[in-house]
Amino acid sequence: MSYTPHTDLERQQMLATIGVTTIEDLFEAVPSSHRFPKLDLPKPLSEMEVTAELSALADANEHAADFAIFRGAGSYHHFIPSAISHLV
Repeated sequence: MSYTPHTDLERQQMLATIGVTTIEDLFEAVPSSHRFPKLDLPKPLSEMEVTAELSALADANEHAADFAIFRGAGSYHHFIPSAISHLV
């Protein structure tokens, strides 16, 4: 599915429909000190690092990789970034 952003004209029409002039007007009820809180987030990880980290968490469970399965004819798991399926 492709991403098609709204045009400036479409945004203005949507705002006019709900009776405001800017997107910031939608957040007037939220105190300004709460609008953009400082988030203490860890450094971002690559897709491969996230996959490895989640796999480490999943290792607490039993899964197919724990057992001998004779299918695949030598075709072993290789990391393929998800973007590849969109490119080929």
